[in-house]
Amino acid sequence: MKNYEVRYINSEQGSLRAAEEENKRFIEGYASVFNVRSKLILERGEVFYEEIKPGAFREVLERDGLDVIFTFNHSKNMVLARTISNTLQLKEDERGLFYRAEIDINDSEAKNLWLRIKRGDLQENSFAFRVDETDYRWESVDGDNIPLRKISKISDLRDVSAVTFAAYPETSVDARELAEINKDEEDEALKNIERKKEEVLFKTRIKIIELKNN
Repeated sequence: MKNYEVRYINSEQGSLRAAEEENKRFIEGYASVFNVRSKLILERGEVFYEEIKPGAFREVLERDGLDVIFTFNHSKNMVLARTISNTLQLKEDERGLFYRAEIDINDSEAKNLWLRIKRGDLQENSFAFRVDETDYRWESVDGDNIPLRKISKISDLRDVSAVTFAAYPETSVDARELAEINKDEEDEALKNIERKKEEVLFKTRIKIIELKNN
């Protein structure tokens, strides 16, 4: 998902569930919730907290030809419902971004996912999105040097997804991991300095040899 950011929410926030009505089966839950501060996020070398504000999805959901897919673990090879086929319904309410995916019971992958959610093997939700720089602002957090990004508008929504885990290592870190990341960055910076010194010394030696040969 190049250039897309991915966020995960846990079972308590997302309320992932398998439903059945009039011989139809659905998977539903909240892919995102408002006014809830995230865990520490590591994104493109930056570490920050994040909150999504009410109304952030309003404009993108009203867009003509909106094409959002429902997947498992964000796999584009496992499209289980889609807005353009009216099998995926999306709406923003006071809590967040709610989705409802109608599952084809004749599709074994979709049916198996529904059954796993029904018995509680899968409990988390996620979504993939883009945001423009003009549609969020940075704020400081009291007693914390880590900034808070508040998103007021989602510019593009790619998918909503049921996921195995609510936080993947590449997108979420805790305080202990953050210290390790900072240490690794410091070590890498020192290595770069040493490499540059060696390059300068090597070039100097080459220059001396050239002068001697001349």
